Amino acid sequence: MKPSALMDRAWARRFTDPVAATEWAAQGLADPAQAGYARVVQGFLHWRAGRLDVALQCATDAETELRTAGEEGWLARALSVQAVVLNEAGHAARAMELLREELKIVEALGDTEMHASANNDIGVLISFDDPRRGLTYFERAYDLLARADCAPAIQGIAALNIGEVHMMLGDDALADTYVTRGHDLLLRASAWSFWPFYVTLRVALLRRAGRLHQARDRIREAFALLDAHRDAPTHSESMLQLRGAAARVELDCGAPFTTIEMLRDLEDWHPMRAELRIEFLDLRARAEEAVNDHAAACRTLRVLLDATNARHRYEHETHVKSMEVLHRTEAALRQSREAEQAAQALREHLHAMQVLQGQLERLSSTDELTGLANRRQFDHDRAHLGPDDAVLVIDIDHFKRINDTHGHATGDATLREVAARLCTALRRSDRAYRYGGEEFTVIARGVGGAYLRELAERIRRSVSRSPVPAVAETVTVSVGASMVGRGGGLDALTAADQALYTAKRDGRDCTRLASPSA
Repeated sequence: MKPSALMDRAWARRFTDPVAATEWAAQGLADPAQAGYARVVQGFLHWRAGRLDVALQCATDAETELRTAGEEGWLARALSVQAVVLNEAGHAARAMELLREELKIVEALGDTEMHASANNDIGVLISFDDPRRGLTYFERAYDLLARADCAPAIQGIAALNIGEVHMMLGDDALADTYVTRGHDLLLRASAWSFWPFYVTLRVALLRRAGRLHQARDRIREAFALLDAHRDAPTHSESMLQLRGAAARVELDCGAPFTTIEMLRDLEDWHPMRAELRIEFLDLRARAEEAVNDHAAACRTLRVLLDATNARHRYEHETHVKSMEVLHRTEAALRQSREAEQAAQALREHLHAMQVLQGQLERLSSTDELTGLANRRQFDHDRAHLGPDDAVLVIDIDHFKRINDTHGHATGDATLREVAARLCTALRRSDRAYRYGGEEFTVIARGVGGAYLRELAERIRRSVSRSPVPAVAETVTVSVGASMVGRGGGLDALTAADQALYTAKRDGRDCTRLASPSA
């Protein structure tokens, strides 16, 4: 069987016209010869809508049909959909296996768009824990499409991903360059479903630069642009996300009443992704607290708790269903082999999955290189900080020179040694994290401003007290710190990050504390 022009059109329009793509996929499903292709399109659309279990079922069913048909291009797409769903369902290792198989297929096919998409997907999978490594995949995707001058939507997404990583690494100037390129490419592709991603990054850059009023202007411009394209199928979803972004900017600008007003009819909004609802409920509770309406904040937090629990239940159910799908895949493979060989392969696979599951449970909160808690655990702990707690951000000075001069193995050894020295400076109640690359964070609970300064200095001195054996030279760090205050852990992290930049500008090997906030 070969895909019809209708199925090719449905896949091509999945970003820019998902409503039409959904209708065309339904038509294809009615034709047994086109059902496998249609299920790939449906799987992608269900994933974008947050229906992970349905998306996974569509993609795995399609994979079975497409392997039999020998349709390599569409098989690669089915593997891509499976990978992104399995990653969200907690099966990162299996997702990486699928993406690597997809990459081999598309490299052999010579399909530039699919090759770039596979690289971008791999970047998304690894950039959270290793942003520099993820950056290489995003750049590869961007460069492939730039040379071929095709698929502006995917190239725009890759550009935005590059910009986001540069923001994580503290290079806001380079981030701004790629965010601007992403803006231009998404406009060229009319990829409105990804427009909120661009606006979110642009507003984040403006906020980090202290240009809150310009952030307001960008939100207004985004509303106007989408209003001009009100017939676009993704208009409602985009407007919803922008409305939440606008409410967040108003709170940053010190207008909590405006934030509350913008989020007042939250319960009546059209169905949205669960993670988006959780984010908006948290924003509304913060605004209600800011105006001292504690009763309303308490009610909102109860709704937030219910929404979070419901999300966790759904994620658990999806995780279980994904395990069932993997087991069914193994059963299908078993039928194509000798009974005993297949049974043994299945036993080995299940054992490996059990071992892997145990490793994933540990790795989900631990950085493998240093043994510290990882960024995911930090984000979890940060959400539960109180006004008397503090956040510190620590960055190794001139770490790139260490890698360039001595190699990455020596760089890894240096990271481990710095992590160990950092921990010796902490109290038992403090906790250190590897935030990404050469950057670490510390959460210190129940501290005062005077002790925070002492702790920051103790960390700095502990790292530079003697030469690091791996490089036979003294390694220094810069430290930024901030009390949490009423703004919450995210504001404290931003303030500590800004204080770190100040320490870098002031010559490195020093500590800087953020100004106290209300």
